[in-house]
Amino acid sequence: MVLCSLSADFLILFFTEALFYSGAAIFLLIIDRLWRPVEPDIAADSLAPQLGQRISSVATLVLSLIIPMVTMGLVWPWTGPAASATLAPYLVGIVVQFAFEQYARYRKSPSWPSIPIIFQVYRLHQLNRAAQLVTALSFSVRGAEMTSHNLAINSSLGTLLNVLQLLGIICIWSLSSFLMRFLPSTLRTT
Repeated sequence: MVLCSLSADFLILFFTEALFYSGAAIFLLIIDRLWRPVEPDIAADSLAPQLGQRISSVATLVLSLIIPMVTMGLVWPWTGPAASATLAPYLVGIVVQFAFEQYARYRKSPSWPSIPIIFQVYRLHQLNRAAQLVTALSFSVRGAEMTSHNLAINSSLGTLLNVLQLLGIICIWSLSSFLMRFLPSTLRTT
C-alpha cells in the first residue's frame, strides 16, 4: 500500500512539473510571437552582462547544482526516495531553465529576460513544497520509537531541510541580482 501511495505521489509530482514546463514554454512562445515584430534585438543588447555579473551567475549556477547533488548522495542511505523527491525537481528545473535560456538566446528571442524570473519564482515554490514534504516526514519519524536508525533518519531530514533553506537563499539572491541588472536598464530607457 505504501509503495502504491509513493508511486502515485511521484506520478503527481512528475505531471505537475511537466504541466508547468509546458505552460512556461507556451507563455514564452507567445511573448516571442507578440514582441518579435516590435523589438527586433533590443532585449539582447540592453542586458549584456558585465564580468562581475557573469561570475556571480556562474557561481550561483554551480552552487545550485553541486549542493543538492552532494546532499542527495549524503542523505540517500537514510532517506532514500525522499531525497530525490525533494531535490530532483529542483535540479531538473535548473536544467530546463538553462535549456530554455540557451534556445531563447539562439533565436534572439525578446522573451529571454522573462525566463529567469519565471523559473526562479517557480523554483522557490519547488523548495517550499520540498520543505513541506521533509517537515511531514520529520513529524512521522518523531512519532516512531527513537532507535539509532530513526535518529539517523531524523538527522538527515534536518540536514535536508537546512539545505533547502540554503538553496532558497541562493535562489532569492539569483532572482534579485537578475532583477537589479534588468530594472535599471528599463528605467534608463523610459
